[in-house]
Amino acid sequence: MSRGHTRSSFKSNEVIQRSSISITSPDSRVKCIPWKLEVQQIMFATPIGHGAAAPANNVAENAESDVQNEIDEISCNEIDQDGAPTEADIMTVTAELVFNEMPSHLIYISDDYETMTLIDRETLVDLFRPELIRACKDLVSKDKLPDVVRQNLRYAALSHRWLSVGEPTFQEMSVERNHQSTRPGFIKLRKFCQKAREYGCRLAWSDTCCIDKRSSAELDEAIRAMFKWYRNAEICIVFLADSSSISDFPEEVWFQRGWTLQELLAPPRIKFYGSSWEELGRSRNDKEDHSMLQALSQVTGISRQNLLYFSPGLVDVREKMIWASKRRTTRIEDVAYSLIGILNISLSVAYGEGDRAFRRLMEAIMQACREWQILAWAGPHSPFQASTPRSPLAYCAFDEASANILLPDRYIMDRPSKLGDPFFTMTKRGLELEVILEHGKKTQVIRLISDSASFYDVTARCDVTFLPFSHDYLFFVLGSSIDSAYGGWQKVETQKIVTIRTKREVYRQVTTVWL
Repeated sequence: MSRGHTRSSFKSNEVIQRSSISITSPDSRVKCIPWKLEVQQIMFATPIGHGAAAPANNVAENAESDVQNEIDEISCNEIDQDGAPTEADIMTVTAELVFNEMPSHLIYISDDYETMTLIDRETLVDLFRPELIRACKDLVSKDKLPDVVRQNLRYAALSHRWLSVGEPTFQEMSVERNHQSTRPGFIKLRKFCQKAREYGCRLAWSDTCCIDKRSSAELDEAIRAMFKWYRNAEICIVFLADSSSISDFPEEVWFQRGWTLQELLAPPRIKFYGSSWEELGRSRNDKEDHSMLQALSQVTGISRQNLLYFSPGLVDVREKMIWASKRRTTRIEDVAYSLIGILNISLSVAYGEGDRAFRRLMEAIMQACREWQILAWAGPHSPFQASTPRSPLAYCAFDEASANILLPDRYIMDRPSKLGDPFFTMTKRGLELEVILEHGKKTQVIRLISDSASFYDVTARCDVTFLPFSHDYLFFVLGSSIDSAYGGWQKVETQKIVTIRTKREVYRQVTTVWL
């Protein structure tokens, strides 16, 4: 049987210990590879009047005091002059904020709520220039300048489920001024702008009409920066078209859409409105409402901690994939694109690539993430890369046994235990991974049970007596294939993530495989 490309190496177990048991399945072309990595945790601790001057001549003393006061006044004037922002400083800070932290187009709402004008960044800077100069002219220091500018350029963001027809477009908003259309989309937009003004925002952003989708550059920027735009909004106003109360959340389609996941997590302030634009929560910020948070956590499976303090990045990636698995997108590419901001990674946008988008996302994750849990998936693999899953649904293929082993922090006998190889990487050969790989040894220890020859539904059982401190392992079923890129190992598809419980830890030499 072809072994593919393997490289053997032995790692000292003084700090890092790898242990596993390997077996041969009834099918001689399939190997079952358990694997485990235990890292000892090293902790470091660290313990946690002026004297009076002699009296002097009153005249001399007063003269000296006057001189000192004059010097102090001059010094203060110099400090104020040096620290006060100039008009150039004000406009520099404004441009930096508008062009780097705010959407490319915004709706300017008139004081009478009747006029909604779509403006670009250059127009925004010119429009607010006199007001910003007046607001900043009395500042004595440049330190407060960014806060004052941001306060005057507050905007609201709309989160909603698109109508099948009738949403206002960028082109319509560009040519019309008084949008009195009775189309449902325009009615929704006017209601949103009304709520934005109630929150003190004269600027508003809606994804239906504030992105020029004819411009590939603008569309690409919007998808990459959308998480940031929602996070920087003064308030995110959520319109739930299918809800009239919190009890309707389980059936609300908004909670089933892919893009709305980041629209829930990103904003620090959020307000939910029902189908008739009635408030569904009791607070101005629904993330401060205990009942609302409880309902949101139940319907999404996201903890209160993450709802309140979510931080984007490549931490707990598998958990984020499980959140995404409960949602759907119209375009298949959006399964990947809607996770760019949540994972805080860079990924180019190329509509038309289909399933390749999620494969590229997984490759980008594997290049930077060191969490072994992202390798724990089952079900269909990508049609372009057998070592990566086809969609986030693959991360939900676990049972009670594997759910326990996949906990982020597991403690065995009061000893922190980390599983898996954290140094995996995606290469031209495929996924490079270190595992315990043995051929034909200890076959009597484990039995594979399968309902079919394809090992689609496979479990593993250990023929040893259960011990209180027995060890759980996650392992791959690998098979050799002449169809793989290098004629080596491939991950065999299983319906569930496969785990096994053993009597004791076994330390073996590790081998590098490319999947």
